[in-house]
Amino acid sequence: MSANEAETMAQPEPQQAQQPDPQQAPQPAAAGGNDASSPNLENIMHIPLQVSVELGRIHMPLHMVARLARGTVVDMQKEAGASVDICANGKVFAKGEVVSADGKLGVRILEVTSTGDRIRSLG
Repeated sequence: MSANEAETMAQPEPQQAQQPDPQQAPQPAAAGGNDASSPNLENIMHIPLQVSVELGRIHMPLHMVARLARGTVVDMQKEAGASVDICANGKVFAKGEVVSADGKLGVRILEVTSTGDRIRSLG
């Protein structure tokens, strides 16, 4: 066997990238559904997301912000039991209400936005 033949045999053949089959493309879950059993979704289910609850936003002039100190109460102009936005990575995905459980605050989810609305919010 010549050196050229040995070198050619040692090199692996290039692999062709497989194109995804459009017939097997993942379909969006039904609104409010949880299709975590899909093999494609299973791969991403453990990615950490920052989840936050937005109680409200207000505008304050700089002089008022400069006067904020420990113990200052900022009036969010929301009533108890009012709806709050629940966000994942800054995008609203649900609505809820603030509740108290064992002396701690929590959020009861009242409504989850549809899959279509969540996908549109990414664009």
